[in-house]
Amino acid sequence: MIRVWLPLLTFFFFVFDGTVMQVFSSHWFGGSFELIPRFAMVLILFIAFFLNRSTALVYGLIFGLLSDVVYSDLVGVYFFSMAFTAYLMASISAIFRPNLFSVFFLGLLGVVLLEFQAYGLYTIVGYTEMSMHQFLYERLLQSLVLNGVFIILLYYPLRKLFSAIEMAQRRDLDEIRD
Repeated sequence: MIRVWLPLLTFFFFVFDGTVMQVFSSHWFGGSFELIPRFAMVLILFIAFFLNRSTALVYGLIFGLLSDVVYSDLVGVYFFSMAFTAYLMASISAIFRPNLFSVFFLGLLGVVLLEFQAYGLYTIVGYTEMSMHQFLYERLLQSLVLNGVFIILLYYPLRKLFSAIEMAQRRDLDEIRD
């Protein structure tokens, strides 16, 4: 039963990404900045840090494709970017012990990597005309603050959830062996 929570929680944050973006729109605050929540991606990064690389890769592929279909006009950008970012960050996180500092730093690094990949791919195909300066100061910095707060707020609850999932997996393996 505990393993059902992970896909449901990831899907909830995927939907929440689209609703939070509307609430924090710059039109409401009279500014030219954009806050881009990447909560589903952050959860996938948590999967990479606390569970394993292959699970994070699968979640990155699934929710990347969903992001392309629901939020984008160009299919493949987030499908590739989320999966690649999850895989790369899982590989890097194997070097570090998962604590609040390392998860915060690597989580923000993963969000930056995802944003730069999406920006780069959209620029290559001519889908965006946003300059690098605009991207950095009107989109990336504010988004990093939003996603960084999200990482800090959910670190302890998600760590407990992943610990419970890992214990359930071990229990299942023990039952199979017996």
